Amino acid sequence: MLRSSAAPQPLGSLTQPPWYSDDLLPELQATLAILADIEMQFQADRERLDTWAGPEALKRKFAAQLEERRQQDREPYVQRLADLHGRMIRVMTLEDICFNP
Repeated sequence: MLRSSAAPQPLGSLTQPPWYSDDLLPELQATLAILADIEMQFQADRERLDTWAGPEALKRKFAAQLEERRQQDREPYVQRLADLHGRMIRVMTLEDICFNP
């Protein structure tokens, strides 16, 4: 088994101010929290469905409906994460151009 003696490099100085705008971190956190809530609700619904004594055909139908609802609920927040990621990339690219000639 190969072992590396290289210690992990820190991602940035603890005294260095963050490179992202003040609103980016709260937006990321809020979006991730909403996605986590959607996942928790989906898991709770699936557990209830799994323990339900109804017919298997109906359970499969309900399971498909739950998955469809989950995907629909997630879509705007996944898109929001993609938008936030794009903002991060633009800021990092601009910072790279301006400060690393």
